[in-house]
Amino acid sequence: MKQTFQFTARIITVVLIFAVLFSYAMFQGGFVSWFLFISFLPFLLYMAALTFYRIDRWEVKRTLSKRVATAGETITVDISIDRKFPFPMYYCVVEEYFPESLMKKDLRLDKFKKMSEETDMEEKRVVKKVSFPWMKRKLSYRYVLNHIPRGAHQIRMLRIKTGDFFGFIRKEHVFEVEDHLVAFPYQRPVRLSEKAYSFEQGASPSFRLNEKSTNVVSGVREYVPGDRVSWIDWKNTAKNRQMMTKEFEQEKNVEMLLILNAVHHNGMHPLSFEGAVEFSASLLGELHNRSSQLAFMTLGDKKRYFPIQQDPMQKGNIEKHLAEIQPMGVVSFAKQLERERSALPRGMVVMVVSHQLDAQIVEILFRLAQKSKQVVFFYVKPARQLDFKDHKLMKKLSNSRLRVQLLTEEQLSQKEFEVST
Repeated sequence: MKQTFQFTARIITVVLIFAVLFSYAMFQGGFVSWFLFISFLPFLLYMAALTFYRIDRWEVKRTLSKRVATAGETITVDISIDRKFPFPMYYCVVEEYFPESLMKKDLRLDKFKKMSEETDMEEKRVVKKVSFPWMKRKLSYRYVLNHIPRGAHQIRMLRIKTGDFFGFIRKEHVFEVEDHLVAFPYQRPVRLSEKAYSFEQGASPSFRLNEKSTNVVSGVREYVPGDRVSWIDWKNTAKNRQMMTKEFEQEKNVEMLLILNAVHHNGMHPLSFEGAVEFSASLLGELHNRSSQLAFMTLGDKKRYFPIQQDPMQKGNIEKHLAEIQPMGVVSFAKQLERERSALPRGMVVMVVSHQLDAQIVEILFRLAQKSKQVVFFYVKPARQLDFKDHKLMKKLSNSRLRVQLLTEEQLSQKEFEVST
């Protein structure tokens, strides 16, 4: 309906201009009147032809320099237009329609430096490119998207405008050109210092996750080529007059679970959640490199559970989930954590990354510690927003067998995370 009205308006405009000029020439007469009419006639014919010219038949294509990126990267976008008929065009304007998810910017480490202040993450992205194609059949445009935010972005539409020399006839069309861009969270190295855990049968310490323990000697055996020199038992070697090597008891695998709080709550700082996501992605990468038996869970609008395996596809699913995840949900994190606590097996090392801490969460963490080998709580919040209640709850956790690590802008703005588990 709108297009029909615009087409009719353009026809009326051309006819009205023609009628006015022709009437002026007929009634006024003379060389000047007819000269003006004849001189303007080519423009009238061009306006009439432009009215019937269809730009919706143009072939428009958008090409991204990369479809998979990391938050904070720069993407180059190329737009190509192919016109089958070389109709003369005075000008052509290309305008992009960006989704709401791209109306943010990610400055990587710099975005956390002023986390306590009112940080403006919004980025009003406006792209308008003008060219004067005339008879060109192929047109090309290029622009750059800086500081891509984390997320799954869909760029669906772009608008093309054109018109005549005087602006009487204007034409535009919105093309549906869908392209997908995924920006994974920015990851950093994690320096992990592990505390001692105990075997279930005794109190021997284990300082490595999911690796063979070489601290508990269970016996001796004959030397086999490939054994370390430090494993040789010199006392039994001299006694038996042959090379003897110590045998070690293999530590049971330490099963770990990392839980990310993805529930929205009033008063939360948007960068707190971004920091929690980046920290979780970095910690998962470090623990995965150590070949630990690890699982990952997010609690938000719905539960997502990922067992970590040596499978590239599973790793890709986790990265994609962390790219898309946003804080949502109506059920509190404490209630969801309590529901999962009852289903967890005993003897696990549980790590919780959260941008929220209250009395209910503390109570659930205490219950979780009763059936877990170790519970580590990572609290992500700007230093300026920490109040007496936060410090009181963290101290309450620290006085128990739970470990608490606070992540403020000081830790989040570093080039690597330091984690003590």
